[in-house]
Amino acid sequence: MKVFLFLFSIFTFSAGTAHAANPQDVQASMQQMQQAQAKLMQAMMLEKPSKYGFEETVDALQKTAQARGWKIAGVFDAQEMMRKAGHADAKPMKIVGMCHPTLAEAVLKAQQQAQTPPSLTCRYSVFEGKDGKIYVMRFNTSLMAQMSQGGISAALTNLAKEEEAVMSSVLK
Repeated sequence: MKVFLFLFSIFTFSAGTAHAANPQDVQASMQQMQQAQAKLMQAMMLEKPSKYGFEETVDALQKTAQARGWKIAGVFDAQEMMRKAGHADAKPMKIVGMCHPTLAEAVLKAQQQAQTPPSLTCRYSVFEGKDGKIYVMRFNTSLMAQMSQGGISAALTNLAKEEEAVMSSVLK
């Protein structure tokens, strides 16, 4: 919650100064706001190196998740799609759709009870970085839980703990 409040205060301060009189001040304020938004987006994502190769990471994620009761919705080969779109130098990237049904249902029910729009992050990206290392990227469910209240926070916290258990099988 502290991270969110810090980033929100930066964003709010930046937005509040956008009413400056001269164009240079407006431009500087807009730059500050963009930087604050970029920091918030960066905090919303977790990107960690894998201890395995590319295919081994994808396979280990799926096997660990299934062993813990998760359902695999599918694997999307983003590299293949990029190559078909003309990007011959696209690096390996797969997006694994997977969720724990019980925990996902708890999050969605809590959101429904709170009358908030449903949002569930059941996608995990495995990709080769510019440095040649393999990474896993996902939404920061723990941060989302801290930014939420009541039943939503509790449900997201439980999901975050389960995600960590699955991710621990592949992350360094």
